[in-house]
Amino acid sequence: MMALQRNIFNLVFGINILLVFLLIFENSLVIPPWLQVMGRMHPLLLHFPITLVLLFLFWHFVVVKKMVGNEWIINIDRWLLLITAFAASLTALMGLFLSKEKGYDVNALQLHKWSGIAIAFITTIWFAYQEWVQKIPWLHYSIAVLSIGIILFTGHQGGTITHGPNFLLAPIESVSAQQEVLLSEAEIYTHLVQPILQTKCYSCHNDKKSKGELRMDTEALLLKGGKSGKLWDSTAPDLGLLMSRVHLPLENKKHMPPIGKPQLTDIEIQILEAWIKKGANFKTKLIDLATNDELRMIGQEKFSKSAIDEFDFEPASTASLKKLNTDYRVVTPLSKTSPALQVDFFSPAAFSLDQLNELLEIKNQVVSLNLNKMPLKDDALSIIAQFANLQKLNLSFTQITGKNLNQLNQLKSLKQLSLSGTKVSKEDLMTIAGLKNLNALYVWNTKLTDNEIIELKKSLKSVMIEKGFTDDTSIIKLTPPILLNEEQVITTPIKLKLKHYINGASIRYTLDGSEPDSINAKEYSGDILLSGNTTVKAKAFKKGWISSNTIETYFFSSKFKPDSAVNILRADDNYRGDGASTLIDLAKGELNNFKSRKWLGYKLNRMESLLLFNTTVKIKSVTLSTLVDIGSYIMPPTSIEVWGGNELSQLKLLGRLTPPQPTAVTKGYLKGYEINFAPTSLKYIKVIAVPIAVLPKWHPGKGDKGWVFVDEVYVN
Repeated sequence: MMALQRNIFNLVFGINILLVFLLIFENSLVIPPWLQVMGRMHPLLLHFPITLVLLFLFWHFVVVKKMVGNEWIINIDRWLLLITAFAASLTALMGLFLSKEKGYDVNALQLHKWSGIAIAFITTIWFAYQEWVQKIPWLHYSIAVLSIGIILFTGHQGGTITHGPNFLLAPIESVSAQQEVLLSEAEIYTHLVQPILQTKCYSCHNDKKSKGELRMDTEALLLKGGKSGKLWDSTAPDLGLLMSRVHLPLENKKHMPPIGKPQLTDIEIQILEAWIKKGANFKTKLIDLATNDELRMIGQEKFSKSAIDEFDFEPASTASLKKLNTDYRVVTPLSKTSPALQVDFFSPAAFSLDQLNELLEIKNQVVSLNLNKMPLKDDALSIIAQFANLQKLNLSFTQITGKNLNQLNQLKSLKQLSLSGTKVSKEDLMTIAGLKNLNALYVWNTKLTDNEIIELKKSLKSVMIEKGFTDDTSIIKLTPPILLNEEQVITTPIKLKLKHYINGASIRYTLDGSEPDSINAKEYSGDILLSGNTTVKAKAFKKGWISSNTIETYFFSSKFKPDSAVNILRADDNYRGDGASTLIDLAKGELNNFKSRKWLGYKLNRMESLLLFNTTVKIKSVTLSTLVDIGSYIMPPTSIEVWGGNELSQLKLLGRLTPPQPTAVTKGYLKGYEINFAPTSLKYIKVIAVPIAVLPKWHPGKGDKGWVFVDEVYVN
């Protein structure tokens, strides 16, 4: 037994000598792949030294002390210390190998590395001189205390590197921070987005550890992105890298957060997507959003408990709220438990001054009043001035001239005032200097000059005056046009609705899938009717500006809706949607959320589905609506067949299509495959789509099977 202990100790001593050697030449150390595998075993072993050190100390100072002279107990004591030294030394060696991989901050690793090596050295020396150490009580106990301190410190440092800074206290601090936030002060990024990144992303992307050369712990580093590029693109169909990685299948090695880490919830994904779609602004407040905005509604749930303390007035009666809510005027509480109200007006054609006068019934409860684009004149200011607790007032693009603007000085609680697009002058604005709580004034698209803005800022020192961006020396890139059509499925002809918010920008479009340019593409005029399967591409142009990125949307035509559907072969268990009815419910699946119940996914089976009509219909085309996300192994079908007839036993092949396969990894996109054939009267349609059997050699998952994802089958 002593010989075995001696041999194991010699191995431990050898590992320690190797550690010393590698530390001396660490700067020149290059780890081959097979040693990287050993290094990655470090997390598997690191718990053993912690457990063994604590177990040994308990045995040594409790059990052995109570049973003095028992050789069996003493022998276990020696074995425990030896095994502890072996585990600590081996773990330190593997940790050294792992530390040479990219993605770790060198400075952050130093304390963790050296404290781990210290435990290896201490336990090894302790075993070698165990009998001598025990003869000096103060040294004996000092080594024990030192070992406990170092092992706890090492574990804490490792947790910080693995899970992010302040991992231990983060839940307590997060709850504390949330309790202090008022809804009226909550910012989308700071109070909704950043907590998600802190809990689900910081552990791998922080100042101690930056996988993929990506850090996410500051706004600047988020914007910078990592080795794979920028994190988001609000104009891209999939919103860019961050959300595409989130929506990858869990088994995909590029899925984020990686398997084994806490995954994003549906509501967290919703928050991130909505924030990116709005331009990923770091300063926008929840209170600035419309009352029916999805982020605003999430915020009202999240911060409702803390919002009530801000206001001390009584809530308006339910009867008053019911009476004052109309089709053109919406009155809503700031949150479920708050007495404060927000009022939004819609439809300039339906607006009258009486509608504003009616609100005086709840004048003490209204804290936000949105009159944007209403045909409002200066005489309305005397009415608005009676809303004593008003904090936010939007008079943008109204007919306000600035006359009698000083009446607003009665609004002692006013914090934000928007006069963008009005005819106010510098002199008019100087009359509202009495608004001591005003902190933001918006004057975009007004006649104010830059010099006047400078003079105003001198007089209104505590007010942020926002005039918008002006720079005669810069060439600015236009934002893409905005598609206003909510429907993508055409059952009857619809007008194409495109818009751009930059004055003077023209929109050029194509309907054949070609790229729009400023010469050959038609200019959008608002009278374009869409009636069939159509690929719309649109781009914004303006003299002196860089043209925008192209937006692309596929509109699907659906003239005949089947009465029922049956899946002959079942979809994959993880992507079964609502069964075969998914194919005929006219509900389009989203590009960046193929885990929703709007998609059917096929990998093990081919898609083989039957559409049934109660009466005979005459059709000439069938369109298969699919998703292609190459990085997620979702490819175009290798073949699509359409069969039809009036008897299930006598279906005939109506058409076949072999979609072209991609040759490189690209962003995800929605794709409709239209199979045309001679007009045929029938009651039954069978659609077959075959997934790719083997992914090509250029694909990251080469050799694996591919997926086919389908959300709808359209019959015309």
